[in-house]
Amino acid sequence: MLHMRSHLRILLLLPIAAILGCGASPTQSSPTSPNLSGDWLALAAPTPIGSATTTLPTPIGEFVGALQFTGNTAAGTFRAIDPTYLNPCVSFTQDLPVTGTLDAANHLTLTLPISGGTATITATLPQNSQTYTLGNWQIVGGACAMPATTIVIAQFAPVTGTYTGILNVLDLTTHLPVPGSATTVSAVLTQSTTPTADGQFPLSGTVTASGACSGSFPIINEVVFGGVILPFIPTGSSTIGFLGAVEPTATTLVGGIDPYSACGSQFYQGTLTRQ
Repeated sequence: MLHMRSHLRILLLLPIAAILGCGASPTQSSPTSPNLSGDWLALAAPTPIGSATTTLPTPIGEFVGALQFTGNTAAGTFRAIDPTYLNPCVSFTQDLPVTGTLDAANHLTLTLPISGGTATITATLPQNSQTYTLGNWQIVGGACAMPATTIVIAQFAPVTGTYTGILNVLDLTTHLPVPGSATTVSAVLTQSTTPTADGQFPLSGTVTASGACSGSFPIINEVVFGGVILPFIPTGSSTIGFLGAVEPTATTLVGGIDPYSACGSQFYQGTLTRQ
């Protein structure tokens, strides 16, 4: 499931590559949006930018989770992703307490303990925090130590609304849709605005599919964090796993459905757009 999360994230790296490639700096003049509390992602600059073999830096490629702002202070819970997977410097299931400040110039500083060290994340937020913004992190000490690293950071709008589109099974060799697999999907989703103790936002709703995979399936045991939707449904369930990664505005969702026994075992994927 962790590998699928990173796969979905890679599919959305184009706007990030554009930011990093041109060396653009965010606007720093206006006050930030009034509500910064919610779902956040800090992502290390992928390499090589724009390549089909793009990977994330190690030992840490992402921090994801929830932040709550009170005045100029922030607190929340993040998790860290080590793209090496097999021998991570920190477990993906470990909750990392985050504290931070936002000064009058919109300069955000977050700190969190990680595997015997301390990570510091910094960025100057633009007026619209729901956009990828250049920043930096550094991890001093411990198993996950990293030098100063270029990142992007963003707040994600709730994944709430009706998302529609056509999904297909992709041929793993040609990466083209398998003939006869087209499935029209309408997903009516509601993301909780209150995070769990793990910094994740529960997701509810119903996915209705017609075509190669047909039926109406409830969203069960799914969460959103760092702009990615992940299911926690055992193989053999009669429902589906609905996966996806959204842009910070949550208007477009790249992902699909993993039907398990509901429609066979193939993964249907594509792009869904909020109506």
